[in-house]
Amino acid sequence: MNRCLSLTLAAAIAAAGTLAAVPAHATAATGCEIQPYGLIGARWQQLGGEHGKLGCPTTGERDIHQNGVGWAGRRQTFARGQMAWSPKLGGNFVVAAWAAGGNAYVDWHRTNRQFDTFLVRYTSAADPNGVQKDTAGGFRGRYIVKARTNGGYRWNIKGCDSNLIGPSSCQKHWSISVTG
Repeated sequence: MNRCLSLTLAAAIAAAGTLAAVPAHATAATGCEIQPYGLIGARWQQLGGEHGKLGCPTTGERDIHQNGVGWAGRRQTFARGQMAWSPKLGGNFVVAAWAAGGNAYVDWHRTNRQFDTFLVRYTSAADPNGVQKDTAGGFRGRYIVKARTNGGYRWNIKGCDSNLIGPSSCQKHWSISVTG
């Protein structure tokens, strides 16, 4: 009986998206109240950690579910932007967005394979219908827009390959959206 109860409780906690407690030593290491971890935490450190482009986290990681995809990955909000892990685009695919110096930035890192191009899609108060641009391929990339609004920009990324005969072939899903 106790085993069934604990398994049911564990399933309920997992379904609710409750995050594991952060060890006290981990929060003291950065000075941030919430300590990023996993792939989002590693990319956050690469972008400068608490003194970098995104600042300290303001939320823990949260599961993201998308129509037609089901569970799509995880997103975390920071003082100056967001980061998301989109495993359907590659096991290590992390996208970050932030604003600084009058520009809006999106940075994606480590796809599982090299792409010929990436599609970058964004919306904002200045571009409510959205804008979609092709940018250079590879395993990673960054796109910058001169900010035309004091509101955030919402970004999505997708990798594509050129096709000599016919249209390009792109990944089936877009990344989880991030705002910066």
